[in-house]
Amino acid sequence: MSDKKTDSKPDKKDLIRPLSALGGQKPPAPDWFEKAIATPSEEGAVEVAGARIRYSVWGEQDSEKGGRGLLFVHGGRAHRNWWRPFAPFFSENRRVAALDLSGMGDSDWRETYSLDLLVDEVFAVIDKAGLATRGRPVIVGHSFGGWVTLAAVEREGEKLGGAVVVDSPLGLPDPHEGYTVVKAKPADSGDAAGKKRSAHIYPSKEEMIARFRLLPNQPAEHLYLIDYIAREGLRPAQPSECGEQNGEGWTWKFDPGDKGAFEIHFERDLLRAARCPLAFIYGEKSAFAQGDGLSHLREQARGRSPFVMIPDAYHHLMMDQPLAFVSALRTLLSAWPVRFGV
Repeated sequence: MSDKKTDSKPDKKDLIRPLSALGGQKPPAPDWFEKAIATPSEEGAVEVAGARIRYSVWGEQDSEKGGRGLLFVHGGRAHRNWWRPFAPFFSENRRVAALDLSGMGDSDWRETYSLDLLVDEVFAVIDKAGLATRGRPVIVGHSFGGWVTLAAVEREGEKLGGAVVVDSPLGLPDPHEGYTVVKAKPADSGDAAGKKRSAHIYPSKEEMIARFRLLPNQPAEHLYLIDYIAREGLRPAQPSECGEQNGEGWTWKFDPGDKGAFEIHFERDLLRAARCPLAFIYGEKSAFAQGDGLSHLREQARGRSPFVMIPDAYHHLMMDQPLAFVSALRTLLSAWPVRFGV
């Protein structure tokens, strides 16, 4: 699942649960998908500020031929396996990795989170997974992961060969203050960072999968992809979490606490002062591909950064148009960024 920033919340009756009619059964999937998720990967972990950060890697590390390393960063409440159907398409001549940010997937939870810590995790995985052996690597971040990607560019973009932001919500920058994408909540707020929430426990995996939905709310056609990310995002509940359910149940992997409600701010209009090449991919039907913020972004990108719009795609565009997304990103990376030195 991804970030929860939407202009309006849909009524419960309007929520789209794509898998509800399947009763927990797996839908049929095409050969390309089955082949991709069956592609072997190296599994690893690196410790960052006391938390073990899990990652998967595809492709050879020591080959003298090939392109830059590539790191995929997932959205909010998601996990690295959102990228498993896609990463093998890029690993024939690249070292490719996907990580679980702390508090999500199989990585450890923290007492408190910050954007700076998430950037630390990104660079730690780049180093541990050997993504920089062929020169400065490229990061691709979706939604919340796009904010993390931009934060990495702002802080240490000179270490990167390029960064691709995929359908991340961005508003208009203040000419003096830069971007404040998410404001920190006051300490006395009922939703302030650090507030403890308990996980919602479901009696069965089948019920969880049937109730799975994308955030923001949107339709989904390729049910095999939705089913896959739902199954990879659940875990058996701990007995201490189950309460009156006799120690049995299932829940989602992400940290249910609202401890990620930190401020996300960028000091500058990033396109005018980027420390590495930037590119942008958006879904034509995405709520985030509308409005003044997107118009400003497109105007600033003109002549500076590639800007790709995927037709007939919503916010989760890789799930909406999977092969179009692969083709667009492959084409982008084949000709961009322009390579000078390493």
